[in-house]
Amino acid sequence: MLLHEIAKLSVEERRALIDDLWDSIETEQALPPLSDELAHLLDARYRESVENPDQKSYTLEEIAGRHGVKL
Repeated sequence: MLLHEIAKLSVEERRALIDDLWDSIETEQALPPLSDELAHLLDARYRESVENPDQKSYTLEEIAGRHGVKL
């Protein structure tokens, strides 16, 4: 039934749909699954930063640079 509805779209609309679908797939593939352990660690670090606002913080770019990761 879905294919029947898609077939009613113009070629331009179907190409746009393909692009949107591909973008959604790439977005999902780019995000690795977040383990419970990592989620808890991130939560703890966030709480620590809220409780200690004067503590030095780092940007994602600074952290990536220290580890040789290109963003």
